[in-house]
Amino acid sequence: MAYNINLGAWGSVFAVPSSVVDAGLKLSSDVQLKVLLYILRHNSEALTDELISKALNIHTDDISDAIEYWCQKGLLIKTDNVISVPETVSTEVSSDNSAVQVSTPVQNTAESAPITMSETKTEQTTRLISRPQKPEQSYVRQRIKGDQNLALLMNETSQMLGKLLSQPDMATLIMLHDTDGLPVEVILMLIQHCVQIGKGNMRYIEKTGISWAASGIDTISLAEEKIKSYSESTSAWNTVAAVFGMRIGGTPTQKQLEFADRWINIWHFSEDMLRLAYERCVDAKGEVKLSYINGILNKWNENSLKKVDDVLRYDSQTSQKRKIKQSSDATQSASYDIDAYESKSIFDD
Repeated sequence: MAYNINLGAWGSVFAVPSSVVDAGLKLSSDVQLKVLLYILRHNSEALTDELISKALNIHTDDISDAIEYWCQKGLLIKTDNVISVPETVSTEVSSDNSAVQVSTPVQNTAESAPITMSETKTEQTTRLISRPQKPEQSYVRQRIKGDQNLALLMNETSQMLGKLLSQPDMATLIMLHDTDGLPVEVILMLIQHCVQIGKGNMRYIEKTGISWAASGIDTISLAEEKIKSYSESTSAWNTVAAVFGMRIGGTPTQKQLEFADRWINIWHFSEDMLRLAYERCVDAKGEVKLSYINGILNKWNENSLKKVDDVLRYDSQTSQKRKIKQSSDATQSASYDIDAYESKSIFDD
């Protein structure tokens, strides 16, 4: 007679770190816990924010924020947009026709001896202090309900972005106000600016807002100056791109803006001068290299060469000086060789 153990639902299980139960149940939101459990359950599958969102019926922004939360806690690892769990070792408990697989974190050593979560903390490299955790949904609702300015911020932002704000969206705006110290009117100017340049997504808005706060841009006048400066730099880059025959797709990078702003708004080079620097770069390098063009223009600026004729005249003078120097060096070398020859001849006699 054969006997089998009917494990029922226990016939298929997956491991959950103890720290999730010990601390996560109290500190983590229901969305964060749902996302983590789903990822652990489907750890061998290729998951995306959209796939998890569809499975759990949760907004993709909430999914992304939950994953980022668990990455900060060290329970998930995100590399090149691939989400994984820390290295594990599997042990099996067999019972005739059924098996239960348990995954336990292990130390990356030759012996691969199992260790606890607390022991791994000393092995991890020091991570930069991350941004504070975004407030929970109940706190967000309480803040909006108790502050008319924040309620106005949410409504205006929703209209400018053309969508209903998710809970993480509203939490981000509250953090820009409460944590970073940006007034509501400055945040609205920031959002309007981001929408105008085609980057009206909350991640870019948050990143830019943090940068503004760090730079002390916390008044309407300072925000206007910042936006004006960006507009001037963007206009300068459009001019540069047109002169260089470059296709303008999307928004320019920070480095492109810096180069263009320096060449046109600070050094005041004309389009003819930009074209000449471009041609010399392509002739020398076979491609467009902004850093090389910057070196050319920097040299011209240091020598106060602001017109094409000035550059051609400077090149001609430099060429003549070089020829005179080469001729002088050749003469000195020939004289030295003759003296050496005569000296050698006398010595031989």
